[in-house]
Amino acid sequence: MKNILFATKKWLLILPLFAGLFACNDKLDIKPQQSIDASTALTSPENIKTALVGAYLKARSAYTFGCSFNEFSELLAATSDMNFIGTYAQPREIIQKEITVTNSYVENCWIDGYDLINICNTLLDPETLSVLENQEDRDIVEGEAKFLRGWVIFEMTRLFGLPYEPGSQNTQPGIPLVLTPTKDVADAVPVARNTVEQCYAQAIEDLTAARDLLPEQNGVYATTYAASAVLARLYLQQGNFTNAATEANKVIESGLFSLTANPLQPFNIKGSSPEVIFALQNNIASNTASLTVMYASLNGMGRGDYDIQPGFLAKFDPSDLRGRLQEDTDPSYTIADITDMYYIGVGTILNNGGINTSKWGDYYANIPLIRLAEMYLIRAEANFEKGGSPIGPNTPTQDVNTVRARSLAPVYTDAVTQAQIRAERYFELCWEGHRLHDLKRWHSNIGALPYNAGNLVLPIPFREMEVNDLLEQNPWYTGQ
Repeated sequence: MKNILFATKKWLLILPLFAGLFACNDKLDIKPQQSIDASTALTSPENIKTALVGAYLKARSAYTFGCSFNEFSELLAATSDMNFIGTYAQPREIIQKEITVTNSYVENCWIDGYDLINICNTLLDPETLSVLENQEDRDIVEGEAKFLRGWVIFEMTRLFGLPYEPGSQNTQPGIPLVLTPTKDVADAVPVARNTVEQCYAQAIEDLTAARDLLPEQNGVYATTYAASAVLARLYLQQGNFTNAATEANKVIESGLFSLTANPLQPFNIKGSSPEVIFALQNNIASNTASLTVMYASLNGMGRGDYDIQPGFLAKFDPSDLRGRLQEDTDPSYTIADITDMYYIGVGTILNNGGINTSKWGDYYANIPLIRLAEMYLIRAEANFEKGGSPIGPNTPTQDVNTVRARSLAPVYTDAVTQAQIRAERYFELCWEGHRLHDLKRWHSNIGALPYNAGNLVLPIPFREMEVNDLLEQNPWYTGQ
């Protein structure tokens, strides 16, 4: 990937030149062609659809949805339940909450996040959309581009900005909102950070439009229900419980998704799963393996850098499948030999002998980003917090028990409490990138740090601060 820096002119060139947009050599088996020459880019419906596939490939980057959005959240939230035992400096800084402004993981997250936004902006350019004469094609391209743009704006705002505070004006800096294409140097201009409120509003606008444009079924690509699911997640983060429950309920009651029989079944699969609402597509020829690299320790798979602690497993009821540990592993084991949610690592690449999660155990399996179980838990929490008549057919207790019953955990016979709902999210969604954001919206301390501590947000990368005088650094990092 090309990244062009004009330090002497103090330009923020957030993105590489337009010619680099389609330079990716990765191959997915879902479309026959995925790279095109810049001279003919976006001049035909076929090339526009190719560019859309390129947007999904960029979303699968190890520095955005393919790994970093997950690991930044889990590492910053970690205190005693997960340790980093690897040798890389970047994740060590993050788990220790001592991130430097030159941390390359953070810098690459910023670069790839804005690369993705720019691809979406280019697809959403009226000149581009006008090439599509078929209204259905135009709606799908616009819907998928707005889905990806709105989602990445939401995720980056949560990571680079202080938490959204319900009932406040949320004038704290978020990220720069860049909504027009950067095609050449002339488009590269200084951009200031928008407020968190403005960033959330833009993400909602994009995702709502995507929800209304996209079909119910769209192969491996985003659907109206994927957009509703991300909206449910966003509204929950805002404390907008009515809208969160409404969007989650829409997904659940669609009847298109169902919980698998075992909580491990939605993971490490190369096809579809009835529980997965949206997944990034991996295969042997084209994949992002970083989650497995960091979380797994198996024969030929993973470094075992993220080591789950026994105290975490002790929090589960003994009958709960989500807390089971497989101890009879040997060096020949691949993920196909793992039947429990956790196992004793056997990999030879770096670390073994620790406890590893089974959620990420195959370089070539798809990466599930949204599951139906999360929608049940969003609906449960949102209905509980808003009070009154629940949205949907279930009470919060019934929704929580639906998830617990699948895992053979004892169901609750009394009305579920706030603490039980919150614990259930951790049990079900751990190591999927939710923990930091949950703790922040609950105003829960992370170790000795308050939920809104300055070192629980990412720094604006040094590279960006150097080329753009309009950018404001997050206060905890101003001395670096």
